[in-house]
Amino acid sequence: MKQIWGIVAVLSLLMLVSGCGKFGPDANSGTDGDRLGAIAINIDDLVLDYVSCMDGDKTDWKYFVVPAETPIDVTFAFDNPEALGTVVIRKATGEEINRQRFVAGSRMKMTFNALPGHYFLEIFCEAYHSEYTLEVSIPR
Repeated sequence: MKQIWGIVAVLSLLMLVSGCGKFGPDANSGTDGDRLGAIAINIDDLVLDYVSCMDGDKTDWKYFVVPAETPIDVTFAFDNPEALGTVVIRKATGEEINRQRFVAGSRMKMTFNALPGHYFLEIFCEAYHSEYTLEVSIPR
């Protein structure tokens, strides 16, 4: 019996070391599950992605580069309003600029005055799962 528990302990340790032992709401988020792994997006590109508390991919991070001082619009919508989707705009330092939770029935828009530099978007849900649409643009 002690040998079986020893084998179970070794297998559990191997799973943890290999990454199979991740647990929690972001266990399957991949590299974009935190700010250091944010995925680059271009201004004026439409981004389609997915977050899921149920599948361990609760959070996505994106970043964009602003070339000159200008107003910036961040427009977004979540397909499933029950997911309680939220988008947070952050400076390169991680400081929060704006946060908005999706309200069913409309596209949401946040506008801020940007200086040249990198900005991050933290996109997450608090329940269930949802596809989302996101666009960073310069107002015309």
